Formats: sequence, structure tokens, C-alpha cells
Amino acid sequence: MKKLSVLLVFVLLLSVFAGCRSIEAPAGSSAAPTERASAPAESSAAPTETAARPAGEDDGIHPMLFHVTGPEGAEGYLFGTIHVADERVNTVLRKLTPWLDACDALAVEFDVVAFENDYAAQMASVQQFLLQDGTTVDQHMPKELYERASALLDEAGLMPNMTKIYKLSMWAQMVEQAALMTRTDYSMEIGMDRTLIQHCYEKSIEVRDVESAELQYGLLAGFSDELNLLLIENTLDSLEDYGQAIDELYETWLAGSYEALMKVLEAEDAEAEELSEAQQALLEDYNDKMLTQRNLGMRDKALQWLKAGDKVFFAVGAAHLMGEDGLVELLRAAGYSVEQVEYR
Repeated sequence: MKKLSVLLVFVLLLSVFAGCRSIEAPAGSSAAPTERASAPAESSAAPTETAARPAGEDDGIHPMLFHVTGPEGAEGYLFGTIHVADERVNTVLRKLTPWLDACDALAVEFDVVAFENDYAAQMASVQQFLLQDGTTVDQHMPKELYERASALLDEAGLMPNMTKIYKLSMWAQMVEQAALMTRTDYSMEIGMDRTLIQHCYEKSIEVRDVESAELQYGLLAGFSDELNLLLIENTLDSLEDYGQAIDELYETWLAGSYEALMKVLEAEDAEAEELSEAQQALLEDYNDKMLTQRNLGMRDKALQWLKAGDKVFFAVGAAHLMGEDGLVELLRAAGYSVEQVEYR
């Protein structure tokens, strides 16, 4: 079975064992595109680093950014993020600064920096992942699968004794995190979302939540044991090619081609055909809750701010922008113009 959960790097911001740094949040912060939009009037050129590049030269770093406009002057930006990254996100940030700094606020899935500084909220959220019936997780997994998962967690340094009291829903996330830590050089500590948030803290730009940590924790905790076992097994079975798969996703994201990213997503969908009908049904429910339903909530938030006249830089996982059920098409269906911005 090939990798099926790798798209989490585009979909779900939350990582339960990210090992993130503590940064104090300031008070009060809480169909393929065809058209191209220019840079905002107040900044006709890209940041100095890119503006100085010779004409025609392209470093390949320009993830998808869309300009959203609508009735009565409504305006905002839609940006597709990736939740694990390397130092190249700093180049992305420099290029995005003219658009981001021209906005009233940054909107992200949730403010992960503020959440990391709210110990009570973290503890309350984790409670739903604890086994309450006196069992341990090894009693809920086939022995061989438990041994393989434990070995990977141990390799990543994520195997303290208390992990046995976590439910399978937590283990599915821990195994995914361990794969990222041991098979790639990418980190959530410098993910695109975090980089944008930190920039806005420094510039005193408001940070808004599109969703919440509670929503994402609740989503993860609500999936069945059958699905979580499938995700754990799939991650372990794909370790040999894991790094290569993440590299492909990351490079595709950096290049900013809607069409190329759609091909990657469609290839992931095709892999599900290798599964049994029961497994496919589990994944269909998973994708519906992880993408389709969340996209509708994200659309409603975007429309709320657009109708209020707020100019918001709306930055969520890139997979939420894609396809017929993605934010690009949902906003177009609501009567807004959504044009991809060309920058380099």
C-alpha cells in the first residue's frame, strides 16, 4: 500500500508532538485559475531580493497566492500554505511581504503560537486522547503493528512510557510525526503558517483564527480505530519512499502551479483504488471531514470578512484551495473574482 496520509502536510496544522518553541503572543492577538493579478499598488515591485534578480530569472519559489475581489470594493488574498518546511519559507515570506503588510489582518487555521503558550488549553485538548478504560494502546493494535510503530517512535525519541495510555487517534498522529522527523529534513517549527504568524507579531498585524485547535483536536479524536489503524499501517509501509514523497509535495508547493499540485492530489486519490471497499469507505469519510466539510467553514469565514470590508490575508493549507470543492472555486461560486498573483 502506497502513502495515503502524506497530504496532512497540506491539510492539518495540528501536530501533537511538534516540540515547538514557546513564543509569547502579544496582547489582543488572537477548475484551474486562468487570470493573473499584479502586485498591490502600494508595492509595485517584489521585495528587494527578488526585484534585483535579472529579468526572466526565476528561482522557482512562488507558492500559490490569489487576489480575491468582489462587490463594493471587497478585497483580500488567499494563500496556500504547507505545515512543514525548510528555510526556504523565509524567501517565500520576503516575497509575500508587500501583499501581507497591505492587509488588515492575517487569518490562519488557528494561531499555533498563542496555543503553545496556553498550557491549560493544551492539557484540556489532550484529555480526549487518553484511554479511560484501564487498557493500554498495545491492546488495541495487532502485535506486529504495535512493535513496528513503537520502533519508529523510539527512533524519533517520541516513546516515553506514558504513550501507551494514548488512544489510536493519538498514535496515528505520533507515527506520522515520527516519519517526518526521521525520514525528512522538514520541520513544523519553521512551517509556513508559523513563519507568517511570527512576522505579523513583529509587525503588529492582527492574527485571526479561521478554525481552532479545539476543532482540529476534536476532528482527530473522532475518527474510528479502524481508520487510525489503516493510517498507522500505511505510514509504516511507506517509510522507504516517505522522504521522496514529501520532497515532491514540497517542491510542487514551492513552484506554485495549480495544475501541477492537482496532479499530485489526483495521484493520491488513485492510490486509494488499491484498497478494499471497506478501507475506501473509511478514507472517503476521512477526506470528507478533513477537506470538504472544513472547506465550507473556511469559505464562510472568508465571506464574512470580505462582506465586512476587512482586507484579510487568508492563509490555510494548500489542499484546501484545490479542486471543485476547494476555496478558489467556492469563492468564485459565491460571486467573487479569484485571480492568481504572479510574483517571483
